[in-house]
Amino acid sequence: MMSKIKILIVDDHQIVRDGIKRILTDENDIALIGSVGRGIEALDFIKCTRPDIVIADLSMPNMSGIELTAKIVSLYPEVKVLILSMFSNEEYIVMAIQAGAKGYLSKQDSTTAILLEAIRTIANDEEYYSPSISKIILKNFINNAKNTNIGDIVKKHQLTSREKEILKLYVDGFTNNEIAERLNLSVFTVKTHKNNIMQKYNFKSTVEMIKFALRNNIVE
Repeated sequence: MMSKIKILIVDDHQIVRDGIKRILTDENDIALIGSVGRGIEALDFIKCTRPDIVIADLSMPNMSGIELTAKIVSLYPEVKVLILSMFSNEEYIVMAIQAGAKGYLSKQDSTTAILLEAIRTIANDEEYYSPSISKIILKNFINNAKNTNIGDIVKKHQLTSREKEILKLYVDGFTNNEIAERLNLSVFTVKTHKNNIMQKYNFKSTVEMIKFALRNNIVE
């Protein structure tokens, strides 16, 4: 028999907690194991009884849902957080995702079916956002993409003439000491230039750097 998805509800409104409890009661694969009104109580509960998913509000006394999410993710990484909130503005959604929430539902337009789908999706190690929240996330992504200057991206990957000179010598098989001697630089300076090249292209090794340089004609 499959184990049930263990749920903890954290919301300072009793009526909301009761409403979610009613929704979950008849589900064979979901078990409500706790219901608390504050973040600090939630942390105490999680410490003793590890739920699979915490359904948390954002606006609560003493500790916000964002703070609670960040603490849960830090202390109990196996416990997943689903935000269920009245707030559906971009700033809160982005902050919740950055804090580590695996899902975000708006209280205004989330149905029983959406809540149950979110729980099962998150329990399956995926993320879930209700339709209205998905639209806001997509809009945020598109705006960020539009505001990212393509020139900045190209510039980031451009090598300086000194970096090209040093890269050419690596391609030709010279060592750090030989390059330093040849260019009348300190070994530390040569290594600094090499690190800059590797960071610009996210290279993991010297071999990867040399292969890429040859394949893409970065140096003659």
